[in-house]
Amino acid sequence: MLKKFLLTILILFTCIISVFAQGSAVKSTAQSNKPTSGSVIAPLSEGKVAVIDSRAFSEGVGEMKKQIDKLETEFQPRRKKIEDLQNQLVKLDEELKSSGGNIKPEVYNQKLEQFNGLKKEFDREKEDYQQDVQKRSEQVLGPVQEKLSKFLENYASQHQIIVMFDLPAAAQGGLVFMNPAINVTEDFIKEYNKLNPVATAPPEPAKK
Repeated sequence: MLKKFLLTILILFTCIISVFAQGSAVKSTAQSNKPTSGSVIAPLSEGKVAVIDSRAFSEGVGEMKKQIDKLETEFQPRRKKIEDLQNQLVKLDEELKSSGGNIKPEVYNQKLEQFNGLKKEFDREKEDYQQDVQKRSEQVLGPVQEKLSKFLENYASQHQIIVMFDLPAAAQGGLVFMNPAINVTEDFIKEYNKLNPVATAPPEPAKK
């Protein structure tokens, strides 16, 4: 469970990025169609409605995946420490529950004290970990967020898209049907990666 925590936070942050970009694109379209003072309100020009699945960004967008992989490596030692603490807590808890009245009270109290101490350390480490992951995610993914936001505005303009919804948010809001043809996720990611290629590391030389 803890092993997936970092990825969960990053996916959540990715969704926020998409929603921010979506709102920015809609705002830009609305501003461009805003009538000037004293003018007659013009009808909205014809355009497309589209959806994009922000959940695909963490694996599909090359720049984002690269940064996420770096974060995973950066926080791996701390995640390992928390997992070790959790395993110790589970083991002690099982010992306390299975001991019943078969051990001396002083031994039981010693184990209970050890358990409570580990629990406090576990809670503190986990809370610090969560806060630091969130902070570093914002720092590392922030530049990618800005680029995605600007690219989405341009993408929407080039494809005559006047409204774009983030699929996870739309689904939570009660979406009951969607024609798959309006899902631009794959094309959006493909176009973004084409303009923002990520260099791959050269293969390691074969050991002799």
